[in-house]
Amino acid sequence: MLAPSLLGTRTLNRPNELADFELLPHPDWDAWFRGAQCETPPALRFVMVDYPTHELDASAAVAGVGVALLSPSLFRPLLEKGLLIAPFQYVLTGPAWHFALMRADDSRLAPRQLCAWLCERAHEPA
Repeated sequence: MLAPSLLGTRTLNRPNELADFELLPHPDWDAWFRGAQCETPPALRFVMVDYPTHELDASAAVAGVGVALLSPSLFRPLLEKGLLIAPFQYVLTGPAWHFALMRADDSRLAPRQLCAWLCERAHEPA
């Protein structure tokens, strides 16, 4: 997704044309290009800041900083308001991964129980 102001008068017809723009860093860009039936362009340019949340990516995209890989279901209001556009129909399914962080010295019971439960679930057969 990107801000209409970033696109300007240009049109995007093929995913590889995203190489003309700076992209907001995301670990799934290669998977997105593959799923969109396109080889990842060799000369992709990424914004220097790697925002830690999708919400910050969305805010940066609205501000015209770059193209963000975002969920259309989560950010539909930004699409409906015209603050962002999604030039291609392909959407990744997933997520393909999750992570949880906890300080080793965190003594709170609830985070420790959640961590233990996640570890148990990860080792159960599907």
